[in-house]
Amino acid sequence: MFTIASDATDVSRATGRVLIAGTEADLESIRTVVALLGEKARGQVFVEVPSAADIDPIATPERVTVTWLPRDVRTGPMGSGLACAPGQAVQRAVSAWMGEMSTGDAELDGDEMCVWFTGDAALLER
Repeated sequence: MFTIASDATDVSRATGRVLIAGTEADLESIRTVVALLGEKARGQVFVEVPSAADIDPIATPERVTVTWLPRDVRTGPMGSGLACAPGQAVQRAVSAWMGEMSTGDAELDGDEMCVWFTGDAALLER
């Protein structure tokens, strides 16, 4: 089961796993949310950026991983030949992570997952 956090304070109070996601436009907000995580936090941060040159490391608690998603090395929809549009890489990453980390069965999944992301709720669509 997951809850969608409305602000950084909600994420800081999370007792289960966290998922934080956004693009380069949201980097300062992402940093603020991550800075409020407790040392026992565990989970994943996805940050989509235009290119690897835009990666600016984020300090996280030990069990929180940051994955940078440079758009310039990704494509748009399969078979389209289009470039990766802003928000597309992070949407795919969130969808894949949720598919792997959540069965939708609270008993099987265990503790609650707290999700914070910027932008559209479409990030959680599978």
